[in-house]
Amino acid sequence: MHNRSLRICLIAVLAVANAGWSQLTIEGTLQLEDESPSLIHVKRIDYPALQLGTWQEEILVNEAGGFQWNAPGEGLYELVAPPWSWMVWVRPEEPSGLHLSGGSSTARRLLGSPGRSTWTGDHPTQWMDSLVGLQRRANRLRAEALVLRSSGIAIQQRDSLAQLNAELAAAFESQWSRAINGCTSEWECDLAWQIKLNEAAGSGQAQAVMDSLWLMSSMGDPNRTWASRLASPGAYSGWLAVHGGWWLESQVDWEKLNEAVFTANMDSLASAMGGRWKTVDRAEMAAAWLDKAMDQPDALVRSVWETFPFPEPFVTAYDALREYRKIGRSGHAVGDLSWTLPNGDLSSIVEQCQQPWTVILALKNGSGLAAREREVFSQVAENLDRRDVCWVVLSLDENEANWRQTLSGRRTLDETVGWVGNNPQVMESLGLAVVPQVIVLDEDGKIAGRNMPLPSEGLQRRLQSALPRE
Repeated sequence: MHNRSLRICLIAVLAVANAGWSQLTIEGTLQLEDESPSLIHVKRIDYPALQLGTWQEEILVNEAGGFQWNAPGEGLYELVAPPWSWMVWVRPEEPSGLHLSGGSSTARRLLGSPGRSTWTGDHPTQWMDSLVGLQRRANRLRAEALVLRSSGIAIQQRDSLAQLNAELAAAFESQWSRAINGCTSEWECDLAWQIKLNEAAGSGQAQAVMDSLWLMSSMGDPNRTWASRLASPGAYSGWLAVHGGWWLESQVDWEKLNEAVFTANMDSLASAMGGRWKTVDRAEMAAAWLDKAMDQPDALVRSVWETFPFPEPFVTAYDALREYRKIGRSGHAVGDLSWTLPNGDLSSIVEQCQQPWTVILALKNGSGLAAREREVFSQVAENLDRRDVCWVVLSLDENEANWRQTLSGRRTLDETVGWVGNNPQVMESLGLAVVPQVIVLDEDGKIAGRNMPLPSEGLQRRLQSALPRE
């Protein structure tokens, strides 16, 4: 059994399945140290355990930081105001208000830094946060006790660690029992059981104990569909806590796995996986291979999914995972990127760049490095003097004031400058992680290569080898 409780816990603490589409109005506030953005971008999480979702209509934020969010329905959402991101669970007819703030540490990337979200009113995430907090404190105390014991300080108290474990287990069980007895929905119960499974896995419980807990849980009902388990991060993540990481076990016969794929024999595939997999049904086999696709996507995984007819819910989830992983990488088609021109008009990359190739320098106002790279970027454009290349300075500035500052650094009116704002969809599509960053699009509008060097670090040489000869 492979324990990935940290990743799973982070998902599970604020997760729930999609269960309805009635629109809900939620009152909220956004408070950041810097000037609050005017928009919060919204992604509905369709596959919580895989962290995959679809973008929705943005939330408008007023000057005081207040907002009204017409959520499309109950479920798990990612709210994004780069660099901050919040995972929030919305329930039917949500009675609680939502407050968003920045994280406890400085954001070090453009996108995805976890912020803080709190609900005013009775919300299940409050007891979930408390329970997971208890787990973290318990793990810290266990680690400290082990360090002391290994250093010889606590040798005379041989039973102290066992006593500590017993006390921590009792405290967790007491708090967990209150949670499971008070859960009011299938998803809430799933999450409580998922946290318990993570606790059991983290404390080193035997596989037999883990199997028993799974069967006792709200997630282990044999009549429950895998479609509902995939939609509930508590259910599939709980299953991963019990059976995840099967490919790390010594029982796996890799040569026979490849043979099974070659012969397209499902029984041989199960036998090569070893252990319990010899007797499980096709759906649970698919759950196992979806697990490997998430953690170790390799040629064997692709061959397995191309060869065997797994149940439709898993195929749909796997296809969504594969498509998401293409976004922002080499070969990804960016599409017609919309932006604002210096004169305030709306335009797009297709309208402004008629040349086959596009070289983009993404930056933001306030970065000294970005300002220096912009100067070298202009020199590279002049040195290469390519008629088949559109050279673009792309502004990711949060507001119009910063955008105007970026415009003030424009060397000539011929410089193509566009403003997309603090838009996470653009950042995701272009694979932007930091600023400044260079992205090259080929004649088909696809990303020609990631990890392009900055202008001062060899961009000209790279372009001379990457661009077609004139």
